[in-house]
Amino acid sequence: MTPFPLVDWAWGAMMTVAGMGVVFGLLVLLWALLRVIGRLDEAAVARASAVEESDAAGAPVLPPPPGVTVSNADGLDDDTIAAIAVAVIKHADIRRKQAAPEMRANAPGSQLWASRWVPVGRALQNAPRRSR
Repeated sequence: MTPFPLVDWAWGAMMTVAGMGVVFGLLVLLWALLRVIGRLDEAAVARASAVEESDAAGAPVLPPPPGVTVSNADGLDDDTIAAIAVAVIKHADIRRKQAAPEMRANAPGSQLWASRWVPVGRALQNAPRRSR
């Protein structure tokens, strides 16, 4: 009797081929799906650029510039609104970088007692060595 019967090798090879076949089959399916989505996107961009190329007079049609809608302007002109918008965006960007430390309830490493693995590690470190 051999230590590795041929049946086990055949079964292992069959499982390997089946598993890899499923993986590569799904990869091919995903690749095909992404190609279809890419072609649909290219067609939509081509249609949109054809519509925007020119109007009846031949002048290019540009999309409207982005704007800010203010419900109660209180006498604010466009430059003031733009300055406020830039300040808010800059403030949000700065605060986003600071959010992690500010949002923590406790400083990192201050609650080592809360982990159940710390006492286990310390017990193993402090336990006398036993020889077997």
